Amino acid sequence: IVCDPAAMVSQGYFNGPYRQLVIEAHEPALKDEKENAGRKLLSVFANGDSDLTSAGKDTGSDSEGPQSGHFQPRVQSRKARIACLTPDEKAAEKYRVELAGAKLVAGLHFMDQCEAVGVEKGSIYGAVILAPQLARTLGWPRELTALSVVSYVFLAVCVSIHAWLLTFIDKEARVMDKLSGKMYLCDFGAFMDSCTSDESCVGPGGTKTTPPRLYGWSQWALRNYVRDSMLAVFPDMASRIDANVDPGEYGVESYSCRLLCCIVFIISILPELKLCYQLARLLWYVPSENQPWIALDQEEHDRAQEDGSVSWFESVKLKVAGMSRAWKAINVCLVLFPKSVLVFFTAKAGTGFLMETAGVDDIIVNSVALGFLLGLDDLTTSALMSTDTVKLLEICEDLELDDEDQSLTESQIMEKFSREQRLTSFWSWARLWSNICYFKLYNMFMVTILTACTVGCYYVSNCQWHAGRLVSKPMFTPKNMAFSASNLFFKSFFPLASESEPYWTMPDGDAD
Repeated sequence: IVCDPAAMVSQGYFNGPYRQLVIEAHEPALKDEKENAGRKLLSVFANGDSDLTSAGKDTGSDSEGPQSGHFQPRVQSRKARIACLTPDEKAAEKYRVELAGAKLVAGLHFMDQCEAVGVEKGSIYGAVILAPQLARTLGWPRELTALSVVSYVFLAVCVSIHAWLLTFIDKEARVMDKLSGKMYLCDFGAFMDSCTSDESCVGPGGTKTTPPRLYGWSQWALRNYVRDSMLAVFPDMASRIDANVDPGEYGVESYSCRLLCCIVFIISILPELKLCYQLARLLWYVPSENQPWIALDQEEHDRAQEDGSVSWFESVKLKVAGMSRAWKAINVCLVLFPKSVLVFFTAKAGTGFLMETAGVDDIIVNSVALGFLLGLDDLTTSALMSTDTVKLLEICEDLELDDEDQSLTESQIMEKFSREQRLTSFWSWARLWSNICYFKLYNMFMVTILTACTVGCYYVSNCQWHAGRLVSKPMFTPKNMAFSASNLFFKSFFPLASESEPYWTMPDGDAD
């Protein structure tokens, strides 16, 4: 013991059985008994207080706090071990803490850099990458060839369903709403409490928008239908009907809620965008030559041989490896490009759908419901594909990219990830803020940019500036209900046929 035991006892480092051991080890006694007590004490310092935990329960003090009860022995032994360190041992302990911290920072840095690429787990997009490469590695055996063919079939099914659903959503906005006489919502009803003039408060019906007269599209269309029916039946009473039957105005109930729900929807889109980016990195970083994607786990195989048991998946190691440029081109055309296009049009169609929703409750429900489009690939894999495909995706290991930090010595790790991390200069603070903006807040910036782009696209396509606000462009009735995926994905090349005269234009307004 390299510390002063008397001082430690007096300062309360030892109580109960610990105190007795210290006293026995240092009071005048027989040599053998003294050495025996010292060995007990050293064993406690080295191995913890498991031998004396039960004793501590019985001999603990009645006082409250960390010194009482059965917690006392463990707390006191730790305090004793710290107090008994020599200066050299304290310096070594400090170095170990700093080295552990440097390695922790290095690990976080490694995670930020995303220095690994792999197939998407639990998704048809990952299965269609993995299955053909396993079949190619083993010379196209029947089982894996069938798995590859089925993967491409379900990929076509997943992409087709996703594209059809997007087509129906876009058809609702560009065909069915126009046939019902609806105009684009834009900013009708928004900021009505801060209108600077009567003209800036005019709704699509040509009257001033006020909170008691604000309705969603279904209610407003019905009220207009009742008024128009009465005018058609009683034309001689038109002035009385106009004076007493008020259909109100159409507008959004909460502009801020609509924008917030668009942000929530874009947040749900962001993981899919990351998966597209990771797939692109996979195809870019893997070697452009055919390499085996399967290997034998020799250690597990030898263990199974010794036990006399049969191991299947346990002795097999699947790993991401190289593929030829031809395979990369196939995966870009059949996997990466369709997935990216669907994610882009999902964000665009979903945001447009939310911007056209007037009611607060409808906006919130729709923002959550649209998320099911993003899980179609996972649903296809879990519900339609066999369990062996899911198993292969689970055990496939990522490809670790070369990282120069992996080969650093301890001193280099300490220098790069401990001392250089300290905020001691202007440039260290500048690197701190660049790290915060580029890595830590990257996702938030992406959500902000994507929300601005999708909402801005909606306004540019459907709205115009009028009296200090954005209102709907003139609306034209479609000549028929025909609408296909080509009208969605290639709008410029396949425009919809519409009447030449608009059925609605923004009225000048009647403040009365």
